[in-house]
Amino acid sequence: MVLKFEGINMKYISFLTFFISLIITLNPLRAQETEDEIKVISSKLIKNQLSGGTTHIITREDIQNYSEETLPQIISRLPGIEFKDLYGSGFGAYQSIDVRGFADTAKSNTVILLNGQKLSNIDLSFVDFTNIPTDTVQRIEVIKGNSAGVLYGGNATAGAINIITDQLPGFEDKYSISTLFGSYGKFEGFVSGTKSIKDFSVTGNSNYIVSDGYRRNNGLRQKNGNIEINGLINDKNSIHLNLVAHDQYIELPGDVPVNTFSGGALNGQNGFPIDPRSTDTPRDFATNYGQKIFFNTAYSPNENLELINDGSYRFNKSQGFFFSTGITDTEMNVVSYNPKVKLRNELFGFSFDNISGIDLNYTYYRSDRMPTSGGATQQVYKFSDTNLGFYSNFESQIDSNNKVGVGARFQGNWLKASDFVGPASGAFRTNNRDSLTYDPQYALHLGYERNLNSMGVIFARIGRSFTYPNVDQRVGHTPFNVSHDFKLRTQTSNDYEIGHSFKNKSFSFHNTFYYMNLRSEIYYDSVDFLNKNLDPSKRYGVESSFNYPVNSFMKLNNSFTFAKAKMRSGNYKSKEIPGVPSISNTFEIVFNILEDLNFSTNLYYKGSTRMINDTRNFQVKMPEYYLLNMGLKGNFKGFKFALLANNVLDKSYYNYAVASASTYNAYNTYPLSEFNMMFKLSKDF
Repeated sequence: MVLKFEGINMKYISFLTFFISLIITLNPLRAQETEDEIKVISSKLIKNQLSGGTTHIITREDIQNYSEETLPQIISRLPGIEFKDLYGSGFGAYQSIDVRGFADTAKSNTVILLNGQKLSNIDLSFVDFTNIPTDTVQRIEVIKGNSAGVLYGGNATAGAINIITDQLPGFEDKYSISTLFGSYGKFEGFVSGTKSIKDFSVTGNSNYIVSDGYRRNNGLRQKNGNIEINGLINDKNSIHLNLVAHDQYIELPGDVPVNTFSGGALNGQNGFPIDPRSTDTPRDFATNYGQKIFFNTAYSPNENLELINDGSYRFNKSQGFFFSTGITDTEMNVVSYNPKVKLRNELFGFSFDNISGIDLNYTYYRSDRMPTSGGATQQVYKFSDTNLGFYSNFESQIDSNNKVGVGARFQGNWLKASDFVGPASGAFRTNNRDSLTYDPQYALHLGYERNLNSMGVIFARIGRSFTYPNVDQRVGHTPFNVSHDFKLRTQTSNDYEIGHSFKNKSFSFHNTFYYMNLRSEIYYDSVDFLNKNLDPSKRYGVESSFNYPVNSFMKLNNSFTFAKAKMRSGNYKSKEIPGVPSISNTFEIVFNILEDLNFSTNLYYKGSTRMINDTRNFQVKMPEYYLLNMGLKGNFKGFKFALLANNVLDKSYYNYAVASASTYNAYNTYPLSEFNMMFKLSKDF
C-alpha cells in the first residue's frame, strides 16, 4: 500500500481546518466528561493521546522506578525506540534517541522538547540530557510516526518526545538531596528545594556530575543549575518561568579501529578485542555551555477553554578541539513563541476537543572552523533559520465506542545561508554559498479508534510529515575537495499504522504495525562523500509490549521490536539502510520482596545491525549482543537507596560502528563499558 498526499491543495486543507475550528469556538461551550485526562499545560495532547496512533505516557512513578538511569535509557524501554551511546560517559552525555529506525539521522527526525519547547537543534549536535535531572521530571509524552508533525512541526517524521516538569506551584516546602557513586569514577551530587509563598512557589536545583569514562580520554565534568517560578495569579491565570544554565567539559576518545587506519598504536589491527578502552585521539575534547529561559502563561475562563502562551530563548556555545582535523567554534541563538488554544465543545450532537496554535521559531547559527594548529579562521558558516507554522488538531468522540481525530499543519521555512573564507589557507566556498530560500510544507493526521469493550481497542492512523535538512547536512565535510550544496531538498514522508491495545486490572498489552514511505530522505553517501537526497525509501515494523502483574510479589514486562529500513528504487534498490537493528527486545522481572524493597532484573537483546556507511550492504554486520542488568531498590528510615549492576555477564560490546565504504571487514567501533555498578542514596525533607 502506497499513500499519496502530494496532490492535495494545502490552501483548502488549511482553510477547512481553521473554518471548523472557528465554528466550534463560536458554538456555546458545554461541559464534558474529562475523568481520563490529566491537565498538563505543556502538553499538546488531548486526553493524553493522538487518536489512532501510538502514544506512550511515561508517568512520574515509572520515571522514579528507573531514576538511576538516563532519560534516553528510560525512554528506550518502550518498543520501537533505541538509544545510541557514543562514548559511554554516562548521565546522558552524547546519547541520542532513535525512534523507528533512523540511525545516524535520528536527531533530525525526532523532535525532543522540554515543557513543549524544542531542545532539538538545527545542526547534528546532541540534546544535552545531562542538564535535565531525572528527579524533576513529572512525565514524558512519546508520539510515534508522521502524525507528530501536526503538533510539533518539521523534523518529527519519526515522532516527538515531550519531557515535562511540574509547572503548577507547590503548596508545601520540600527539599531533597541525593548522591550517586559508580564504576569508572562516576559521581553525582544533587540538591533541590521548593519554597511556597501563598499561591506561588520557587524551586531550585543544582547538580554536579563527574565521570572518568570507560575508555581513556573519556572524562566528563558538568555543572547544571535550574530555577523555576510557578504561580496562580487567580483561579483563571497561571504563570511559569524557568531558567537553566549548564557548563560542560567532555573528552572525546574517538573510535577503536578494526583492520583500518588509526592515528594510534592499533593502526591496521583488530583493536576491539586487543584494547577496547583505547583511544586514537588522546587530546581531543569539547566544551559546551549555555542558558535557557522558558516562560508560560495560561488563562482558563472556564473548564472548557484554555489560552496558553509559551516562549523560550536558548543560547549555546560549543567548541570542539580535534587535533587531527581542526577546531570548531559554534554559537546558536534560538528564540521561539508558541501560543495555543485548547477547547472542548459539542457540535451537531458530537463531542469535540481541539488544540490550535502558532509556532514561530528563529535560529541564528554561526560556526568558525580553524586548522588543527588554531590561529586564523579558515571558514565561517552563518545560517538564519526561521519557521512559522499554523496547526489545528481535533479529537471527536462520535459515540461511546468510536473516536476520530483529524489534524493539519501548514509551515514555512525561510533559510538564509552563507559561508566566508577566512585568512587561513585551505578553505573554499560552498556551492550556493549565498542563498535565501523559502520552503512551504504541510503535515496531516487522520486517526480512528474503535472500542471493543472487553476485547480492548483497535486503532488506525495515516499521516504526512516533512524534515528540513539541518545545517551539518548542508555544510557536510569536504574530503578530496568535494563541494557540498546548501540546497538539499526537504524530505517528505507518508505513513500508516494499525494496532490493537488491551488493558484490565491484571494485564495490558499493545501491538502495532507501521509502514512509512519517504521521498528525498537525507543521508550521507560514503561512496561519493556527500550528503544526498536518496531515492525513495521505506520503513516498516512491528512493535509489541505487555505488562503482567503475576501476583503481589512478581511483575513481568516485555518490549519487542521488529524493524526494517530499505531503499525502494535507484542504485541501492532493496538495500537495507544502515544502523537499524531488525530485532530488539527488553524483558524485565520485578520482585516485591518487602513493602519498601524490590529486586529487578532485565535482559536486553539487540540483533545484528548493518554498520553506518555500509550503503552497499557488503560489509560484515555489527554483531548481536545481549545484556543482563540487575537492581535492588528500597527505602530505609526515610532514605531511598538503589544498587545497580549493569552488564552482569561482563560482555564486551558496542552499539555503534562506522564501516569502510571500500575495504571489506574494516570498520571503527565505539566500545561501551563491561560489568559496572552504581549506588544512589537520596533523602526528602
